[in-house]
Amino acid sequence: MLGPGYRGLDDEFKDGWFDLENAVNAVTVQIADEDGVRRVVACLDALQVFDREESQLRLEPLLGDCVAWGT
Repeated sequence: MLGPGYRGLDDEFKDGWFDLENAVNAVTVQIADEDGVRRVVACLDALQVFDREESQLRLEPLLGDCVAWGT
């Protein structure tokens, strides 16, 4: 479920900033179970997939490059 969650965030935000609730909403497009969505976002956060600036998040750019390269 982490892969589809990450792709949902990448599809929605690319290089842009977002907050936690927007992250949950974007992942909901890929994963229907709301509890599962929150767990996926929490796991991605624990894996340091996000850069942070106060309450704003964005996908870490180098990781995004690696994911794009691998597809």
